[in-house]
Amino acid sequence: MWEIMEKKDIKEGDKALLFKLESFNAGEIDLAELLGKQKIVLIFSRYFGCPICLVDLNTLMKRKSEIQGKGAKILYITQSGEVVAKKYIEKEKIDFPVIPSSKDDLYAKYGLGVMTNEAVQQIPAKLKDAQKYGFKHGEYEGWEKQGPGQFVISEQGIIIHALKGWLDIDNLLAVL
Repeated sequence: MWEIMEKKDIKEGDKALLFKLESFNAGEIDLAELLGKQKIVLIFSRYFGCPICLVDLNTLMKRKSEIQGKGAKILYITQSGEVVAKKYIEKEKIDFPVIPSSKDDLYAKYGLGVMTNEAVQQIPAKLKDAQKYGFKHGEYEGWEKQGPGQFVISEQGIIIHALKGWLDIDNLLAVL
């Protein structure tokens, strides 16, 4: 269920687009109810079968305490379906909400379309990292050209960080 206006490109200084969606592991997530309590970190991955996304998830899991230690709540958006998502939630012991979306829903609302040129240029190095960890491509559950991204929303509901591309924890921490 959407409670948001149409918008194609979200940037710093914009109001966050509100949503109310069912997560795979934490019930209904209503962004409006979360605002005012703490900063919100929205991490848009692609899907759990993507080896680069698994590298980013691995990094996130290792460093999530740094984000949470700054008082922020992580919301993780994926194109994966319930069966695959729940497998990774259990395997990785993911304790933050994992929210499903298609490229035409939350990704589009936050202006994430085709991968940026910078993200594409990072693929060879990211694939080497995936190989190092033994991550192989799994099921194709989303749009292969989908661009990932990250946003930080202030307690007042304003976007204070917007990055289209692969996960960058240091940039997130800099604004928290």
